[in-house]
Amino acid sequence: MGVFRRLMRYVVKYWYLFILSFAIMVVKSYVLVVPPLAMRDIFNGLMPPINPDIVLNMLPTACLTIAGATILGGALGHLHGFIVDYIAQRAKYDLRNSVFDALVKKSFSFYDHSHVGDIISRTTNDIERVQWVVSGWISQLASTTIQVTIAASILSTVNYQLTIITMLQIPFIFLVINSHQRLSRPIFLRELKAWSETNTFLHQNILGTRIVRLFNQADSEKKKFTQKNGIILDTGLKLAKLRGIPQLNEAIISITTALIYWYGGNLIISTSGTPMPFRWGDMVLYIQSMSMLMNPIISLVGTTGIEYTRSMIAAARIFEILDSETEVKEKSEAFELPSIRGEIKFENVSFEHVKRKPVLKNINLVVKPGENVAILGATGSGKSTLVQLIPRFYDATSGRVLVDGYDVKDVKLKSLRRQIGIALQDVFLFSRSIKENIAYGKTNATMEEIVKAAKMAEAHDFIMSFPDRYETIIGERGVTLSGGQRQRITIARALLMNPRILILDDSTSSVDTETEQQIQRALEALFENRTTFIIAQRLSTTEYSERVVVLKDGEIVERCTHEELLAENGSYANIYMTQFGSQEFPTIGEERYE
Repeated sequence: MGVFRRLMRYVVKYWYLFILSFAIMVVKSYVLVVPPLAMRDIFNGLMPPINPDIVLNMLPTACLTIAGATILGGALGHLHGFIVDYIAQRAKYDLRNSVFDALVKKSFSFYDHSHVGDIISRTTNDIERVQWVVSGWISQLASTTIQVTIAASILSTVNYQLTIITMLQIPFIFLVINSHQRLSRPIFLRELKAWSETNTFLHQNILGTRIVRLFNQADSEKKKFTQKNGIILDTGLKLAKLRGIPQLNEAIISITTALIYWYGGNLIISTSGTPMPFRWGDMVLYIQSMSMLMNPIISLVGTTGIEYTRSMIAAARIFEILDSETEVKEKSEAFELPSIRGEIKFENVSFEHVKRKPVLKNINLVVKPGENVAILGATGSGKSTLVQLIPRFYDATSGRVLVDGYDVKDVKLKSLRRQIGIALQDVFLFSRSIKENIAYGKTNATMEEIVKAAKMAEAHDFIMSFPDRYETIIGERGVTLSGGQRQRITIARALLMNPRILILDDSTSSVDTETEQQIQRALEALFENRTTFIIAQRLSTTEYSERVVVLKDGEIVERCTHEELLAENGSYANIYMTQFGSQEFPTIGEERYE
């Protein structure tokens, strides 16, 4: 389906308003004819021989008619403009909702390969440009069609020879506009891409401003921004140069007007005294009607046409987001996952972000209901990816992931994810109150439930130290909190959902040893009757785990209890020796060395 037709899907629901605006435009177009007709009568009445009585009776009526028609035409134009702008605003509103709905349903892989600045640019700047299609081009097309039809009929009745001269200029006008659009289209596309890249650069620099300053890279980043800003300047200047092309139409119209005056003047002289004279009033009517014919055409294929081209490019970029493949899809026959016991089974599971570069290879693992499993491995071994297959943040490339015997691909996503609590390694908090952040997954939670979850995560004490306590507003991405505080709030958020499956993805990596011990003491009671995955790189987090699974290069190389793995003297034992040397495995309250 073409871009224009797809855009019309957001407009056709307001068809009744379009009909109303079209009717108003028809009335307005006929009203606009009244002043030229009145002016013809005035000019013809003032030509010799003048009849004073007729002129004095005609002038007041004609002048009032011109004034009234002008005021009424302006009022109708304002009403028409309001209606089409209303339609455009509603269409943009619906389109923004569609894009956001698509974004929240995209798989993690979409964001792995997308830039935030580019997405924001497409969902804001590009959608704003789309307004021109509705309020500009479609509206102009309708009004042009009406006005041209009326004006052409008037011109042909006034004098067909002059009409032929007028029509001869139209092909040249379209040739000029077509040349302009052909030359400007690639520049428009480059301009939009430049804006997206600039927005991405700004987004990254704002988020990474501390790193930029820490490494004294402000001047370097400024130079990079100047280069990107220079591309926008360059495209703007090139478009400015091309804007001179449509001005050729003014020359074409001026030449045509001169020819009409020349030919019309000769007609006035040659037909004077004949039964059907061509008079100055007829000339005035013709010139006014020609303006009524040519102005909307030039506007349609000129300024409005240029913006239409830009809008179509912007719309195509928007639809790229809507059309991008969502790898994690919910089947039409998907069913509600009932309350689960928490058994997790990986059957011959493999996964790859990029073809022929597997992240996980033939994983077979069964986790019993209520079992606490620690997953260890070096960075890039596939730990996080493995557990993210359970809530279907990604889908396995091959094999199956089963929850209580149900293939996760067969159940509805909401029913699956509401029974899983996750505290991710990449901590993210919204710029809202602490209470809202903790209750994000359970918006109807009571204050008692929120406080209980915070206490379990060892977050209650530091929250109460703030002046506004649980109503304290967290800065962007939680920058007003320490790393440990942010992680404890995310743990509280996961615990509030009282999930049957709990995933802690390196959730104590940003806390000190004492805080880590506090969190683990709180979590120890929560592990009962709850299937828990603890993703970690340091062994201090595995002391409560019933089983340890060690990943290496996407494969399970060891799985057993802590003591048995030490006895095997394999990868786990090597990690242990690296972190603790010859010491015995520490317990809560003992000093830890890393």
